[in-house]
Amino acid sequence: MTDKTSKEMSRDQYSQVGDAYVRSQTHATGVDLDDLLDMVQPQKDWQVLDVATGGGHTALTLAPHVQQVIAVDLTPNMVETARKFVCDEKGQSNVAFQLADAENLPFENGSFDLVTCRIAAHHF
Repeated sequence: MTDKTSKEMSRDQYSQVGDAYVRSQTHATGVDLDDLLDMVQPQKDWQVLDVATGGGHTALTLAPHVQQVIAVDLTPNMVETARKFVCDEKGQSNVAFQLADAENLPFENGSFDLVTCRIAAHHF
């Protein structure tokens, strides 16, 4: 038997449930999304990073208020499913999705005005 790392297990698990996360009302809604907007008061010129984006709900919430959101996730299926939801279905053109490990992000320090991580920090 092969010993899988926690990242590999997480990637395997979430590869199977991308659409469920996008459609989940628990993930799509919540007072915390409204609170986020109230607390940070995002600006039109901001660059935002959404780490472990899952279904892309945080990115979708912030997108109308900022210049660009980069939404990253460890799982290819989650990235593609969230991209289809946020960009194709919801029509947000200022959100870019990419694969990235939250513990080894491929961005220079100071690249973003805001970094978010909603309902996922316990994974890393």
